[in-house]
Amino acid sequence: MEKLVEKAKNGDSKATELIIGKFKYLIFKESLKYHIPGYTTEDLIQHGYLSVIKAIALYKLGSKSFNGYCINAIKMNLKALLKGEIKHFREVPSIDMIDFDAQEHYEFTLEDEVIAYDEVEKLYVALNTLEPFERYILERFYIMGHSLTEIAATTDKSYYQYSRIKKKALEKLKAIM
Repeated sequence: MEKLVEKAKNGDSKATELIIGKFKYLIFKESLKYHIPGYTTEDLIQHGYLSVIKAIALYKLGSKSFNGYCINAIKMNLKALLKGEIKHFREVPSIDMIDFDAQEHYEFTLEDEVIAYDEVEKLYVALNTLEPFERYILERFYIMGHSLTEIAATTDKSYYQYSRIKKKALEKLKAIM
């Protein structure tokens, strides 16, 4: 396989075709796993072929692990394509561009649920690093819906002290997340 990759790197199109042929069935299998809006299965297969060509170009001769390198490149490039499309569909440049009727009927995808679950887990980990008093203030303010004035009225600290504590706690959370 090393000699075939070396020939392909030197511009031998037959060697490149042979390498692509070796990974053709893996590309078909991996392409069928994904449904990316705006891409047909043929587009994903084409992207898989391009991944093999890219792997040939980036592979360092002498590593003796081209098969593993190429398999990983195919899988990772398809995942990167999916991730890029997810980001693309989440970006909304202007509030005027939102179709409010479509927004009411938006159905969460599996990716949305996985991302939301991961974010919630990160938030719980970050909350556990706060001091108990900081966490108490954030819970009363954000979860229970109390204002800082209401929180200050029940204790001996002022509104401004609670405002500073809340601000510092939020900065800690941002730094951790």
